Amino acid sequence: MQRTVARIIVFASILILSLSFLNGQATAAPGAQDILMTNMYVHAKLGTDCATQILIDTTVKNIGVSDLNYFDMRIDVRGLQVMSARLNGSVVNSSATSVNNYVIVTIEPVTPIPSGALMVLNLNFTTQCLQEQIGLNGDGSMYIIHLIYYIRPLNEIHNLTFSASLPPHAVLHSEAAAPLFPRATSNYTDGTRTVYVWETDILLPGQEIVHIIKYLIPAVLLDSASVTTDNSLAIGLLAAIAAAGAVLIIERIPAWLKLMRTREVIVSGKISTQEQEILDLLSKRGGSCSQREIYENLDMSQAMASMMLTSLEERGLIKRLRSGRENIVHIMED
Repeated sequence: MQRTVARIIVFASILILSLSFLNGQATAAPGAQDILMTNMYVHAKLGTDCATQILIDTTVKNIGVSDLNYFDMRIDVRGLQVMSARLNGSVVNSSATSVNNYVIVTIEPVTPIPSGALMVLNLNFTTQCLQEQIGLNGDGSMYIIHLIYYIRPLNEIHNLTFSASLPPHAVLHSEAAAPLFPRATSNYTDGTRTVYVWETDILLPGQEIVHIIKYLIPAVLLDSASVTTDNSLAIGLLAAIAAAGAVLIIERIPAWLKLMRTREVIVSGKISTQEQEILDLLSKRGGSCSQREIYENLDMSQAMASMMLTSLEERGLIKRLRSGRENIVHIMED
């Protein structure tokens, strides 16, 4: 009887250990390495052409018992181009492997990373897969664009900061239910770009966070870029004809250039509702007021007011002049 009980106990112990081992294997994050990343800073710089530049700076620690000849990072985009990879300031080899909807970037140090050693990684890459242009808004003055960026690490991350700088003169899409998700920790502006910042204490392998930004960019900027491209092609054609000795056409170039500039003004001449509100306020103030009065009276953000004023000034409708520490905005007479 005692022998039977002993056998049952041994069998039960083996079963419990087996289940524990299998459970540990099942819950381990696939692709996890003996790497700890701390003080990671990820910055996305958004372009008007939907291209995005990503800069990643982080401290990498080998927490394993053996040296590391390489380590991987998961980047959740469908495609990317690595511009540069550095460890402790030295250029290192890197490769990118596409896997379904993400990319594995493999970093190969010049010499293996010893157990317990720290190294600083600087990774710079570009992608066309984070931003999407939805279309024009209701009055046709702004393009609606959104950014969706996931972070799903292979390795544990401590103190993660993600920031995104919008294209010049872009503003949040205020009519969207959640133009920022999640709510940003902070934001600032350099005068032309608004930058939003998110901070996360710990992100474990297998966990994920997503950042969503829905924003607007003035149609005049994209339209003007298109016109500029057309102008360059036309000027190139005229130069080729000039080289062939077409003197008559050369004499007409100034008039044609003037016509092109006129067409550009027509393309960018649409007045949005917000821009009209600024012009109306200036008229009520006798033709001029401070830039502060504009965003305070019209309940605009400083970035929004700056972007609208830049657009109006480029079309010759207003003029900004520095007075002490602030700008005075003057409406231009016809």
